[in-house]
Amino acid sequence: MQLTDVFPSIPPVQRLTVASIDPKNEGIDFWIWFRSLQGLVNRKEPHLYVIDLKALEVHKPLGAAEKHWLDYYTTRFGIATEDVNSIDILLERYKDLAEGYVLYDNEQIIQTQNLAITRAGLENLLPVSPDQEHWMQRHGIPKRDDLRGRFFDDWDAAEWAIEHLWPSCYRKIYGNFCIHRPNWYAYGHQLEDFIVMHRGMALDLPRCRTHRRSLYLYRKMMESADPPGCQMNWHCAWEQEKEYVAEAARKGFFVLCSTGTPNLSIHGGIGDPNKSYPQPLPARESCEAEKEKVYVCFYNSDGDATWAMNNLHSGNWLVPQRGKFKFGWGFLPLMVKLMPGMLQYYQETKTEADSFWGPSSGAAYTYTHKWPTDLVDMYLTESRKLLDQTGQNGCNLVNWFLQDWWREVEDEKAVRREQEAMASGPGLVCGLGGSPFAKSYLAGPIPKVHSVHIANVGRDNVGDIVRFSRECPTRPLFMFLFAQISVGIWEQIESELEEYKKHPEIEILSMDQFFLTLQDAIQKGLVKDRLYETTQALEETWLRAPGRHRLPLCERLANELREVAAMSSEARRKHIADAAWTDLVSIEIEGVARDREAFLKRFKGRKPPDPSEDADALLYVAFTMAWVVVRAAIEAQGIYANHRTQCLTDFRRTCGHFVDVGPFERLFAAWENWENGVPDVETIRGWCTGIAVAARQLTDTLGPGETEEFSGWPPRTI
Repeated sequence: MQLTDVFPSIPPVQRLTVASIDPKNEGIDFWIWFRSLQGLVNRKEPHLYVIDLKALEVHKPLGAAEKHWLDYYTTRFGIATEDVNSIDILLERYKDLAEGYVLYDNEQIIQTQNLAITRAGLENLLPVSPDQEHWMQRHGIPKRDDLRGRFFDDWDAAEWAIEHLWPSCYRKIYGNFCIHRPNWYAYGHQLEDFIVMHRGMALDLPRCRTHRRSLYLYRKMMESADPPGCQMNWHCAWEQEKEYVAEAARKGFFVLCSTGTPNLSIHGGIGDPNKSYPQPLPARESCEAEKEKVYVCFYNSDGDATWAMNNLHSGNWLVPQRGKFKFGWGFLPLMVKLMPGMLQYYQETKTEADSFWGPSSGAAYTYTHKWPTDLVDMYLTESRKLLDQTGQNGCNLVNWFLQDWWREVEDEKAVRREQEAMASGPGLVCGLGGSPFAKSYLAGPIPKVHSVHIANVGRDNVGDIVRFSRECPTRPLFMFLFAQISVGIWEQIESELEEYKKHPEIEILSMDQFFLTLQDAIQKGLVKDRLYETTQALEETWLRAPGRHRLPLCERLANELREVAAMSSEARRKHIADAAWTDLVSIEIEGVARDREAFLKRFKGRKPPDPSEDADALLYVAFTMAWVVVRAAIEAQGIYANHRTQCLTDFRRTCGHFVDVGPFERLFAAWENWENGVPDVETIRGWCTGIAVAARQLTDTLGPGETEEFSGWPPRTI
C-alpha cells in the first residue's frame, strides 16, 4: 500500500463557511464539542473553516496562520467564502447532523472526554461536558448518554473503550488527547474535527513505565490495530516524546505531532495531492572539498509536525531575513495528502537560499529501527517517494529508545537499511542535540551525519563554530548544525553574517551542497573513518567540564530523591507527579533542576499514579536518577555516555574503587527486568539512599573545585 492511503481522502473543497468565533469565558470543553461538530459537518461536505479569535491574540503564530491560509486559499484557488460568526446560528444550522449528545466527566474521570469524542465519530453524538450542556438544551439537541459515574478510574474507562469502541473505529488513526489538566498537554484540542471525520480512536494512554496498566492497555489495543497507521495529536503529560513514538513504532504506526492544527478536515481538500516539486541537486563539480575549509550548514526540523506546517514554522517563514543566507527546512512529506495547498504555497514562496530537506523521520515521525520487519522496508521506500514528490533530496532519520540509549541508537543494520533506501539523495542527518562524540556513519551508499552543534537564540553561534574549529584540527571540517525551533532564530543568524566575514575559512552551504561536498572529501580521502579528531580540548568542552559541574546538581537531587523515597505512598506519588523527575529521562539535569522552584512545580496538578503503581513510579525515577549520576561521573572523566549497559560498565571500571556501585547495579538490573515486575518500595528506598551517598562521594572526587567558574553548558537541544 501507499502511506498516503493511511488517511482517507477528503473531497475537493468547493466553498468555505468561515466561523471566526471567540466564545467568551469558555474553555477547552467548548472546543471539544464544537470541533467535533465541525468533523461531522466536514464529513458530509468539507466546508466549515474555524478561526479561534482568542488564539489570534494569545497564540499569535497559530491564530494568524488560520487567517493566512484562508487568504491564500481564496486568492490562489478562487474558493468562495461565507462568514457566519455566531455560534448559535452555526449550531442551529448543523444540529441535524448530530444524533444527540453524550455527557462526559471533565472533573474526575476525564478519560470520558475521549470516549465521548470517539463516539462522536462512530455514533454522531456530540461530546459535551456538564458546563457546556446549555448549548445543547438551547437548540433542542437530545441527551443520549451520560458517562459520569460509570467508571472507577481513567484506565477502567480506557479499557471499556478498547473493548467496546475500538473494534468499530478506523484502526489506522489513533488520537492521543492528554487528560492531565491543567498541564498544557491537556489543552491540545484542535484535532477533534479530523479524528471525528475519519472515525478514529481518541484516548490518553501514557506509554511510560510509571503507568504499567496504561502501557499494557495501549499494547493490547495495538495488537488489533491495522498497520501501517498514524498516532496523532500529542503525548500525555506523564510520558516523554521518545517513549510515545517508540511504542507506536513497534506496531508500525508513525506519529504526527498535530496538536495546534485546526481545520485539518479542510486542508486535505485544497490543492493537488499528485503534484510534484523536484529540487535539482547542485552540480557535483561545484561541490569540491577544499583542504582548509570549515563547512557549515543550518537546518530546522519540526517539519514532522503538522502544527509547524500550519503556523509557518512558528511564523519564521514570513521573516524578512529568510533568503539572506542558506538554510535547510524540514517539510512534512505527507503534506501531499494532508495539506497539499499549503505545500504548494511553500514551494511557490521559497527562495534560492531555501533548501528543503526531509524531517524526522522520512514520511513522518518515527524510529525505523523499532518497526516490524515486514513493514519497515515499505515505510522507507514510501518515504523516499514522498521526499522526491515534495522536493526534498535528503532526510533527517532519527532513532531513539530511551530505555537503553541516552542519545541516538547506534544500530549499524538499521542505518545501512536507511542509507540504501535513501541512496538517491546526497545524505542523511540525525540527532536533535549536538555532540562531536555522537556516532556518524560515513561508510555506505550515502553518509549519515549526527549534529555537532545547535544554533540558538541568544548564543554567540559564530563564536561556538570558531571555538569548535580550534579545538578540532580536522580539515576540511564539516559541521552540521540544527537551528533552534524558536521565534527569533533567523534574526539571530542574520545578525551574525558580518561576523563570518572575519573568518573566510568558514563557508555556509545548503544542505545539498554540504553533503555533496562531504561525499567529495570522502572520495578524495580527506575525510576518513571519523568526522572529528578527538582532542583534550574537545573532551574538556563537551564531556569533562559539563560532567564535573553536573555532579553537584546530581548530589542535590539525589539527596532530595532519598527524602521523597521516605515519604508516605500518597505524598511520594503526589510529589513525583508535581515535580520534573520524569523530565530527567530526556533532558540534561542542568535543564531540569537548576531552578528548584520551577523543578517542583513543573507538572503541578498532574494526576498521581495509582497506589498499585507506587513502586513502578519510584523505580522509574530512581533508575533515571542513577543513570544521570552515572553519565555525569564517566563524562567528567572524558568518557562519552550513551548506551545504558556500557555506561554502567564504564562507571564500575572507573569509579568502583571509591564508591559502592551495588545500588546502581541493582537499579539497572531492576530496569532490565521491569516487564517481569519491580521490587518493593522498601528495597528501592534503600537503593535511593545508596545513590545519594555515592553522589556525594563522586562530587568530592570528580566534581569542580571550589573556585572553578563555569558557564559552558553545551547548547540546549532544539
